[in-house]
Amino acid sequence: MKMKKYSLLLFTIIGVGQLKAQENFNLGIKVGQNFTSISSVAADRNKASYHAGVAMHVGITKQWGITPEIILSQTKLETAPSITNLLSKNILQPETYHLNYLAIPILAEYKPFSKLSIQAGPQYSILLDQKKDGIGNASMAFKNGEFAVVGGAKIDLGGFFVYGRYVVGLQAINELQDQSKWKTTQWQLGLGMSLLKL
Repeated sequence: MKMKKYSLLLFTIIGVGQLKAQENFNLGIKVGQNFTSISSVAADRNKASYHAGVAMHVGITKQWGITPEIILSQTKLETAPSITNLLSKNILQPETYHLNYLAIPILAEYKPFSKLSIQAGPQYSILLDQKKDGIGNASMAFKNGEFAVVGGAKIDLGGFFVYGRYVVGLQAINELQDQSKWKTTQWQLGLGMSLLKL
């Protein structure tokens, strides 16, 4: 009976030790550039903007983990001037809108190799601020949030990492019902640094 208890205790200690060896925790910061396109916007291009935030990795096994993040991210878009502006104000330049979001992606992470990670998962973005031409408040109505799906890869450089992602918006970001649906697609490229590893 005692032998069974000792054997069970030994197996438990070995199992916990192996689990601890596989688990890890990593906290870091990241910064990068966004290249955003908006569907159904006549004058829109792949407009460059920025993102910066905090990334956390929680290892489940040696290859699998979860990566939640908190990111300040900007969506920049241009719209063609309206007929009213063309006729009454003689405005020929596109109007530029800056939409600042707090993005919260929660990504599954898989490591096929020790230095390479594949990431995918959902993201919800909360609209914090909207400005027109970088100065005045935007008169156009935008929704308070946006759901998206994220896919990408990360390369570990030993204390630093580089990454690339593709973000696809699942719903229109414009609020007005009489407008066409504006959906975002966004490339993200950036560099990060690990601050804490356990």
